[in-house]
Amino acid sequence: FGIYLFRKIKNADVIEAWELEIGPHRYSYQELKKATKGFKEKELLGQGGFGRVYNGTLPKSKIQVAVKRVSHESKQGLREFVSEISSLGRLCHRNLVQLLGWCRRRGDLLLVYDFMANGSLDKYLFEDSDIVLSWEQRFKIIKDVAS
Repeated sequence: FGIYLFRKIKNADVIEAWELEIGPHRYSYQELKKATKGFKEKELLGQGGFGRVYNGTLPKSKIQVAVKRVSHESKQGLREFVSEISSLGRLCHRNLVQLLGWCRRRGDLLLVYDFMANGSLDKYLFEDSDIVLSWEQRFKIIKDVAS
């Protein structure tokens, strides 16, 4: 019994004071692990300096989401994670992906976003793409986001 209790406490989510003040929904690690099928490679949408992004479907609501799993090697740590949750959680704009929630479990930091079927805007701005945005379209997007 003592070993089971120790293991349960060791694996429990740690809740800190700042977490209670953050607006977006807090998901359990198990929910997000199930949503992404265990963070399988075939669910990987992309990766960057901040971590990897996985396709997922939330078990209860069946909503398709993108789950950003912050890299353990990332130079951006807990402070940046908290900043992203608190600032993005308050933003709502048609040109910005909506932060739905987050999860923190031991060393794992995860952010849950609306799934965007057409991918990230930076793909159209900075990479070779079949769709090329005109300078007029780019300016309109920048102006809309800034307002």
